[in-house]
Amino acid sequence: HAVPIVHRDLKPRNVMVRPDGTVTVLDLGVASVLDTDTTRLTHTGSPIGSPAYMAPEQAMGGAVGPYTDLYALGVLLHELLSGDVPF
Repeated sequence: HAVPIVHRDLKPRNVMVRPDGTVTVLDLGVASVLDTDTTRLTHTGSPIGSPAYMAPEQAMGGAVGPYTDLYALGVLLHELLSGDVPF
């Protein structure tokens, strides 16, 4: 998160590995910019994203931040290794 943006919909379909091995995150359509203290987003309310990859607080419409993208990355890696999402 060098750039203060939270993706909010990280899932296998939105991650591409280029031929040189570089990983690129796609589809920033629902991404949000972090507020100045970078601990939460300025918008809360309706959950946005893919339910299987959402952190619990995101699914309940709470504030999201880098930690919710990290949760989604963990789900994505679990799926990569096991072939299925954990929940």
